[in-house]
Amino acid sequence: MDEENRRQLTTSKVLSRIRAADSPSEATAYHALNGEPILKDVLYQIMQKNGFQPKDIILESGIERSYFYHILSGYKHPSRNMMLRIGLCVHADCAEMNRLLRLAGVSGLYPKIRRDALLLYALQEHWSMARTNTLLIESGEPPLYREEKRG
Repeated sequence: MDEENRRQLTTSKVLSRIRAADSPSEATAYHALNGEPILKDVLYQIMQKNGFQPKDIILESGIERSYFYHILSGYKHPSRNMMLRIGLCVHADCAEMNRLLRLAGVSGLYPKIRRDALLLYALQEHWSMARTNTLLIESGEPPLYREEKRG
Protein backbone atom coordinates (compact mmCIF):
# COMPACT_ATOMS: atom_id res chain seq x y z
CA MET A 1 0.00 0.00 0.00
CA ASP A 2 1.52 3.32 -1.02
CA GLU A 3 1.73 6.41 1.18
CA GLU A 4 -1.19 8.22 -0.47
CA ASN A 5 -3.57 5.26 -0.07
CA ARG A 6 -2.64 4.78 3.59
CA ARG A 7 -3.55 8.38 4.39
CA GLN A 8 -6.91 8.09 2.61
CA LEU A 9 -8.11 5.06 4.54
CA THR A 10 -11.19 5.98 6.51
CA THR A 11 -11.86 4.57 9.94
CA SER A 12 -14.58 2.34 8.49
CA LYS A 13 -12.13 0.94 5.90
CA VAL A 14 -9.57 0.21 8.62
CA LEU A 15 -12.32 -1.52 10.62
CA SER A 16 -13.29 -3.58 7.57
CA ARG A 17 -9.68 -4.71 7.20
CA ILE A 18 -9.58 -5.71 10.86
CA ARG A 19 -12.78 -7.73 10.46
CA ALA A 20 -11.37 -9.49 7.39
CA ALA A 21 -7.97 -10.20 8.97
CA ASP A 22 -6.77 -13.75 9.50
CA SER A 23 -4.20 -12.87 12.16
CA PRO A 24 -3.43 -10.22 14.77
CA SER A 25 -0.54 -8.92 12.68
CA GLU A 26 -2.81 -8.56 9.66
CA ALA A 27 -5.39 -6.78 11.85
CA THR A 28 -2.78 -4.26 12.95
CA ALA A 29 -0.96 -3.84 9.61
CA TYR A 30 -2.35 -0.31 9.24
CA HIS A 31 -0.98 0.64 12.65
CA ALA A 32 2.44 -0.80 11.88
CA LEU A 33 2.68 1.50 8.86
CA ASN A 34 0.94 4.59 10.25
CA GLY A 35 1.25 4.54 14.01
CA GLU A 36 -1.62 5.71 16.17
CA PRO A 37 -3.15 9.17 16.22
CA ILE A 38 -1.99 11.32 19.12
CA LEU A 39 -4.15 13.99 20.76
CA LYS A 40 -1.55 16.75 20.56
CA ASP A 41 -0.95 16.12 16.84
CA VAL A 42 -4.65 16.12 15.98
CA LEU A 43 -5.22 19.24 18.09
CA TYR A 44 -2.36 21.04 16.32
CA GLN A 45 -3.79 20.01 12.93
CA ILE A 46 -7.21 21.44 13.78
CA MET A 47 -5.68 24.60 15.20
CA GLN A 48 -3.58 25.08 12.07
CA LYS A 49 -6.50 24.34 9.74
CA ASN A 50 -8.67 26.92 11.50
CA GLY A 51 -5.90 29.52 11.95
CA PHE A 52 -5.45 29.41 15.73
CA GLN A 53 -2.35 29.82 17.84
CA PRO A 54 -2.07 28.47 21.41
CA LYS A 55 -2.41 32.01 22.80
CA ASP A 56 -5.81 32.35 21.08
CA ILE A 57 -7.12 29.21 22.73
CA ILE A 58 -5.71 30.14 26.14
CA LEU A 59 -7.34 33.56 25.97
CA GLU A 60 -10.76 32.37 24.77
CA SER A 61 -10.99 29.24 26.92
CA GLY A 62 -9.69 30.67 30.18
CA ILE A 63 -7.49 27.60 30.57
CA GLU A 64 -4.33 28.16 32.54
CA ARG A 65 -1.42 28.72 30.15
CA SER A 66 0.87 26.05 31.61
CA TYR A 67 -1.92 23.46 31.65
CA PHE A 68 -2.74 24.09 27.98
CA TYR A 69 0.92 23.74 27.02
CA HIS A 70 1.07 20.48 28.98
CA ILE A 71 -1.82 19.24 26.82
CA LEU A 72 -0.05 20.41 23.64
CA SER A 73 3.15 18.68 24.70
CA GLY A 74 1.29 15.42 25.34
CA TYR A 75 2.20 15.54 29.04
CA LYS A 76 -1.43 15.79 30.18
CA HIS A 77 -4.74 14.54 28.86
CA PRO A 78 -7.63 16.90 29.56
CA SER A 79 -10.93 16.02 31.21
CA ARG A 80 -14.02 15.76 29.02
CA ASN A 81 -15.21 19.29 29.87
CA MET A 82 -11.74 20.70 29.27
CA MET A 83 -11.52 18.96 25.89
CA LEU A 84 -14.98 20.25 24.98
CA ARG A 85 -13.87 23.78 25.88
CA ILE A 86 -10.75 23.46 23.76
CA GLY A 87 -12.67 21.90 20.87
CA LEU A 88 -15.20 24.74 20.89
CA CYS A 89 -12.40 27.31 20.96
CA VAL A 90 -10.60 25.77 17.97
CA HIS A 91 -13.93 25.61 16.09
CA ALA A 92 -13.83 21.83 15.77
CA ASP A 93 -16.72 20.30 13.86
CA CYS A 94 -18.69 17.37 15.30
CA ALA A 95 -16.40 14.69 13.86
CA GLU A 96 -13.26 16.52 14.98
CA MET A 97 -14.71 17.04 18.45
CA ASN A 98 -15.48 13.35 18.84
CA ARG A 99 -12.00 12.46 17.64
CA LEU A 100 -10.43 14.86 20.16
CA LEU A 101 -12.59 13.43 22.95
CA ARG A 102 -11.67 9.83 22.09
CA LEU A 103 -7.97 10.66 21.89
CA ALA A 104 -8.22 12.37 25.28
CA GLY A 105 -9.51 9.05 26.62
CA VAL A 106 -13.03 10.28 27.38
CA SER A 107 -16.41 9.49 25.88
CA GLY A 108 -17.49 11.10 22.65
CA LEU A 109 -20.68 13.06 22.23
CA TYR A 110 -23.72 10.76 22.24
CA PRO A 111 -26.89 12.25 20.70
CA LYS A 112 -29.23 10.30 23.02
CA ILE A 113 -27.86 12.17 26.03
CA ARG A 114 -29.59 15.54 26.36
CA ARG A 115 -26.47 17.50 27.35
CA ASP A 116 -24.54 15.99 24.46
CA ALA A 117 -27.41 16.82 22.07
CA LEU A 118 -27.14 20.46 23.15
CA LEU A 119 -23.37 20.36 22.63
CA LEU A 120 -23.80 18.81 19.18
CA TYR A 121 -26.29 21.53 18.29
CA ALA A 122 -23.88 24.25 19.44
CA LEU A 123 -21.06 22.69 17.39
CA GLN A 124 -23.27 22.46 14.34
CA GLU A 125 -24.22 26.12 14.73
CA HIS A 126 -20.57 27.15 15.33
CA TRP A 127 -21.38 28.69 18.71
CA SER A 128 -18.62 30.04 20.92
CA MET A 129 -17.62 28.31 24.12
CA ALA A 130 -19.25 31.06 26.21
CA ARG A 131 -22.53 30.90 24.30
CA THR A 132 -22.53 27.10 24.54
CA ASN A 133 -21.90 27.29 28.28
CA THR A 134 -24.83 29.70 28.67
CA LEU A 135 -27.04 27.30 26.70
CA LEU A 136 -26.13 24.45 29.04
CA ILE A 137 -26.82 26.53 32.14
CA GLU A 138 -30.14 27.85 30.81
CA SER A 139 -31.14 24.29 29.87
CA GLY A 140 -30.45 23.01 33.38
CA GLU A 141 -27.46 20.94 32.31
CA PRO A 142 -24.01 20.92 33.93
CA PRO A 143 -21.91 23.75 32.44
CA LEU A 144 -18.51 23.41 30.84
CA TYR A 145 -17.20 25.82 33.46
CA ARG A 146 -18.49 28.06 36.22
CA GLU A 147 -18.34 31.77 35.50
CA GLU A 148 -16.29 32.57 38.58
CA LYS A 149 -13.70 29.90 37.85
CA ARG A 150 -12.88 29.03 34.22
CA GLY A 151 -9.43 27.47 34.62
